[in-house]
Amino acid sequence: MNPLMDRLAEDHRRLTLVMALLEGLMDRFSDGAEPDYELMCELMEYLMDYADQVHHPSEDLIFERLLSMPGQDHEVLRRLMHQHESLAQLNRRFKESLEGIVHEEVLPRDEVEIQGRQLLAALRDHMRLEDEQAFPLAAELLGDDEWAELLAAAPSAQDPVFGQADPERFRALYGQLRAETRE
Repeated sequence: MNPLMDRLAEDHRRLTLVMALLEGLMDRFSDGAEPDYELMCELMEYLMDYADQVHHPSEDLIFERLLSMPGQDHEVLRRLMHQHESLAQLNRRFKESLEGIVHEEVLPRDEVEIQGRQLLAALRDHMRLEDEQAFPLAAELLGDDEWAELLAAAPSAQDPVFGQADPERFRALYGQLRAETRE
Protein backbone atom coordinates (compact mmCIF):
# COMPACT_ATOMS: atom_id res chain seq x y z
CA MET A 1 0.00 0.00 0.00
CA ASN A 2 1.06 3.59 0.56
CA PRO A 3 1.20 5.89 3.59
CA LEU A 4 -2.16 7.58 2.96
CA MET A 5 -4.06 4.34 2.43
CA ASP A 6 -2.25 2.81 5.41
CA ARG A 7 -3.41 5.73 7.56
CA LEU A 8 -7.01 5.47 6.32
CA ALA A 9 -7.07 1.70 6.89
CA GLU A 10 -5.70 2.21 10.41
CA ASP A 11 -8.32 4.91 11.00
CA HIS A 12 -11.02 2.40 10.04
CA ARG A 13 -9.66 -0.13 12.55
CA ARG A 14 -9.65 2.54 15.23
CA LEU A 15 -13.10 3.81 14.31
CA THR A 16 -14.36 0.24 14.65
CA LEU A 17 -13.15 0.25 18.27
CA VAL A 18 -14.83 3.60 18.90
CA MET A 19 -18.07 2.35 17.36
CA ALA A 20 -17.98 -0.80 19.51
CA LEU A 21 -17.60 1.40 22.59
CA LEU A 22 -20.49 3.61 21.47
CA GLU A 23 -22.63 0.56 20.76
CA GLY A 24 -21.99 -0.77 24.27
CA LEU A 25 -23.00 2.57 25.74
CA MET A 26 -26.09 2.62 23.52
CA ASP A 27 -26.99 -0.89 24.71
CA ARG A 28 -26.86 0.34 28.32
CA PHE A 29 -29.01 3.30 27.34
CA SER A 30 -31.48 0.98 25.57
CA ASP A 31 -31.69 -1.23 28.67
CA GLY A 32 -32.80 1.80 30.69
CA ALA A 33 -29.48 2.26 32.48
CA GLU A 34 -27.66 5.56 32.57
CA PRO A 35 -24.46 5.27 30.52
CA ASP A 36 -21.58 7.66 30.88
CA TYR A 37 -23.04 10.56 28.88
CA GLU A 38 -19.91 12.64 29.21
CA LEU A 39 -17.90 9.79 27.71
CA MET A 40 -20.45 9.59 24.91
CA CYS A 41 -20.12 13.35 24.29
CA GLU A 42 -16.35 13.02 24.25
CA LEU A 43 -16.63 10.15 21.79
CA MET A 44 -18.82 12.27 19.52
CA GLU A 45 -16.42 15.19 19.78
CA TYR A 46 -13.65 12.86 18.64
CA LEU A 47 -15.72 11.75 15.65
CA MET A 48 -16.50 15.35 14.77
CA ASP A 49 -12.94 16.57 15.20
CA TYR A 50 -10.96 13.74 13.68
CA ALA A 51 -13.28 11.78 11.39
CA ASP A 52 -15.12 14.81 10.02
CA GLN A 53 -12.12 17.16 9.83
CA VAL A 54 -9.20 14.87 8.89
CA HIS A 55 -10.27 11.37 7.88
CA HIS A 56 -13.21 12.14 5.58
CA PRO A 57 -11.52 15.10 3.82
CA SER A 58 -8.53 12.82 3.10
CA GLU A 59 -10.86 10.26 1.54
CA ASP A 60 -12.65 12.96 -0.44
CA LEU A 61 -9.33 13.95 -2.04
CA ILE A 62 -8.89 10.39 -3.27
CA PHE A 63 -12.46 10.12 -4.49
CA GLU A 64 -12.24 13.45 -6.32
CA ARG A 65 -9.03 12.36 -8.01
CA LEU A 66 -10.64 9.12 -9.15
CA LEU A 67 -13.68 10.96 -10.48
CA SER A 68 -11.46 13.35 -12.43
CA MET A 69 -9.83 10.50 -14.33
CA PRO A 70 -11.03 10.09 -17.94
CA GLY A 71 -13.59 7.35 -18.29
CA GLN A 72 -14.19 7.07 -14.55
CA ASP A 73 -17.76 7.66 -13.45
CA HIS A 74 -18.18 5.72 -10.26
CA GLU A 75 -21.46 6.55 -8.58
CA VAL A 76 -20.21 4.87 -5.41
CA LEU A 77 -17.58 7.61 -5.00
CA ARG A 78 -20.18 10.37 -5.25
CA ARG A 79 -22.37 8.50 -2.79
CA LEU A 80 -19.49 8.17 -0.32
CA MET A 81 -18.68 11.88 -0.55
CA HIS A 82 -22.34 12.72 0.07
CA GLN A 83 -22.34 10.32 3.02
CA HIS A 84 -19.44 12.25 4.56
CA GLU A 85 -21.71 15.29 4.73
CA SER A 86 -24.61 13.22 6.09
CA LEU A 87 -22.39 11.60 8.72
CA ALA A 88 -21.21 15.00 9.91
CA GLN A 89 -24.85 16.05 10.34
CA LEU A 90 -25.72 12.83 12.19
CA ASN A 91 -22.69 13.34 14.45
CA ARG A 92 -23.71 16.90 15.30
CA ARG A 93 -27.36 16.02 15.91
CA PHE A 94 -26.55 13.08 18.18
CA LYS A 95 -23.92 15.07 20.10
CA GLU A 96 -26.42 17.89 20.65
CA SER A 97 -28.93 15.39 22.04
CA LEU A 98 -26.32 13.90 24.37
CA GLU A 99 -25.28 17.35 25.56
CA GLY A 100 -28.96 18.10 26.18
CA ILE A 101 -29.16 15.05 28.44
CA VAL A 102 -26.01 16.13 30.28
CA HIS A 103 -27.59 19.58 30.79
CA GLU A 104 -30.76 17.92 32.09
CA GLU A 105 -32.99 18.70 29.13
CA VAL A 106 -35.95 16.38 28.83
CA LEU A 107 -35.56 14.39 25.61
CA PRO A 108 -37.50 11.30 24.51
CA ARG A 109 -35.23 8.30 25.12
CA ASP A 110 -36.42 6.51 22.02
CA GLU A 111 -35.50 9.50 19.82
CA VAL A 112 -31.99 9.67 21.26
CA GLU A 113 -31.56 5.93 20.83
CA ILE A 114 -32.75 6.10 17.21
CA GLN A 115 -30.21 8.85 16.53
CA GLY A 116 -27.37 6.79 18.01
CA ARG A 117 -28.38 3.59 16.22
CA GLN A 118 -28.79 5.45 12.90
CA LEU A 119 -25.32 6.91 13.31
CA LEU A 120 -23.76 3.51 14.06
CA ALA A 121 -25.52 1.84 11.13
CA ALA A 122 -24.56 4.66 8.75
CA LEU A 123 -20.91 4.56 9.86
CA ARG A 124 -20.70 0.78 9.48
CA ASP A 125 -22.32 0.77 6.04
CA HIS A 126 -20.15 3.67 4.93
CA MET A 127 -16.88 2.07 6.04
CA ARG A 128 -17.86 -1.26 4.48
CA LEU A 129 -18.51 0.44 1.13
CA GLU A 130 -15.17 2.23 1.29
CA ASP A 131 -13.26 -0.91 2.29
CA GLU A 132 -14.93 -3.16 -0.27
CA GLN A 133 -15.26 -0.84 -3.27
CA ALA A 134 -13.62 2.57 -3.07
CA PHE A 135 -10.25 1.68 -1.53
CA PRO A 136 -9.61 -1.27 -3.90
CA LEU A 137 -10.53 0.96 -6.85
CA ALA A 138 -8.09 3.63 -5.66
CA ALA A 139 -5.34 1.05 -5.17
CA GLU A 140 -5.92 -0.21 -8.70
CA LEU A 141 -6.12 3.13 -10.54
CA LEU A 142 -3.77 5.50 -8.73
CA GLY A 143 -0.02 5.47 -9.23
CA ASP A 144 2.82 6.36 -6.88
CA ASP A 145 3.02 9.98 -8.08
CA GLU A 146 -0.70 10.51 -7.54
CA TRP A 147 -0.52 8.97 -4.07
CA ALA A 148 2.38 11.28 -3.20
CA GLU A 149 0.36 14.32 -4.33
CA LEU A 150 -2.69 13.17 -2.38
CA LEU A 151 -0.65 12.55 0.76
CA ALA A 152 0.84 16.03 0.51
CA ALA A 153 -2.62 17.58 0.09
CA ALA A 154 -4.39 15.54 2.79
CA PRO A 155 -4.97 16.97 6.27
CA SER A 156 -2.16 15.70 8.46
CA ALA A 157 -3.37 16.23 12.01
CA GLN A 158 -2.47 13.54 14.50
CA ASP A 159 -5.29 11.36 15.77
CA PRO A 160 -5.98 12.98 19.18
CA VAL A 161 -6.84 9.67 20.85
CA PHE A 162 -4.84 6.95 19.11
CA GLY A 163 -1.98 9.02 17.74
CA GLN A 164 -0.54 11.51 20.12
CA ALA A 165 -3.20 11.30 22.80
CA ASP A 166 -4.45 14.55 24.25
CA PRO A 167 -4.63 13.58 27.94
CA GLU A 168 -6.92 16.45 28.86
CA ARG A 169 -9.34 16.72 25.99
CA PHE A 170 -10.14 13.05 25.42
CA ARG A 171 -9.13 11.66 28.81
CA ALA A 172 -12.24 9.53 29.41
CA LEU A 173 -12.38 8.15 25.86
CA TYR A 174 -8.68 7.31 25.84
CA GLY A 175 -8.91 5.66 29.25
CA GLN A 176 -11.95 3.58 28.32
CA LEU A 177 -10.49 2.41 25.02
CA ARG A 178 -7.21 1.57 26.71
CA ALA A 179 -9.01 -0.44 29.40
CA GLU A 180 -11.04 -2.33 26.80
CA THR A 181 -8.02 -3.24 24.69
CA ARG A 182 -6.34 -4.73 27.78
CA GLU A 183 -9.29 -7.04 28.45
